[in-house]
Order: sequence, then structure tokens, then C-alpha cells
Amino acid sequence: MITSTIKTNLILKEIGVTRYSLRPEPNLLVDKEVNFYQKGNILTLLDVPYNDISQDQKNLLGAIITAIKPISEIEVIKTSKINKDEDISEIINQFLAVSGIIIFYKNTLNIQTSLPTITSPSLAEIIKNPSLKKVLWEDIKKKLIF
Repeated sequence: MITSTIKTNLILKEIGVTRYSLRPEPNLLVDKEVNFYQKGNILTLLDVPYNDISQDQKNLLGAIITAIKPISEIEVIKTSKINKDEDISEIINQFLAVSGIIIFYKNTLNIQTSLPTITSPSLAEIIKNPSLKKVLWEDIKKKLIF
């Protein structure tokens, strides 16, 4: 028995119209947003833009940076789109007087830098699980506080 869908497909095929086509492969170099927040000489990479994080997260971030004692009052908020495998070192070099980097999410970025770099869970995860602060603080003491 020939259904209306089969008839439609046969007619469209006869006139050269394909009803269904394969989707193209997704671009492997997907754009990714990297959110930067610099306070003094400490550069942080955040999972969401600084202006979109909660006040609790801003307070926690401020306390972490204050504990490191930034040497100036520079404050920069920036979001950049990069390709998946792009080295973001050039973007990092555009920030002034950076002496350390803290990444607040799973680091899947290509960063080639001689600066001390710490990878930490996101600020939201640290607020949910305060025991993560201890691990972060140990890394900060080793790498950023001289």
C-alpha cells in the first residue's frame, strides 16, 4: 500500500527535490567564550561573565583576591570568543601587570604562559562545597603568595 508520504517523496524525487538531507558535520572549532576578571595583578577566568555571577560569588572572589593582596587597584572585566584549540596566551598578555592566573572552572583551554596558574572548581561549586576552599588556598599559598 502506498501512503501519502511515500507518494509525496516519489513525486518530489521525480522533480529533483530531496525532502530530507544529511546535516553537515558540526564545525570542530566551535567558538567558546572566555570570561576574564582582573583585580590588581591577579587575573581570573570565570565560567560566566563577572556581571552575571551572584553577589555571594562576587564576595567570595573578592575575598580570595584580597587575601592574595593585589598590588594595584586595576579592575578589568572582559569576555572574548576564541576557537576551541586557540592559545589564549595572546589575550592574557593584553592585560597589564598580571602576576598570577586563577581559572574557576574545568580548564580545557590551551594556555601557554610562564605565569603561575591555578585551576579551581567554579565559584558556585566552592560556595556549595566549602571544603574546596582549603585546596584552593593551599594552591594559592604555593603559587601566588611569595
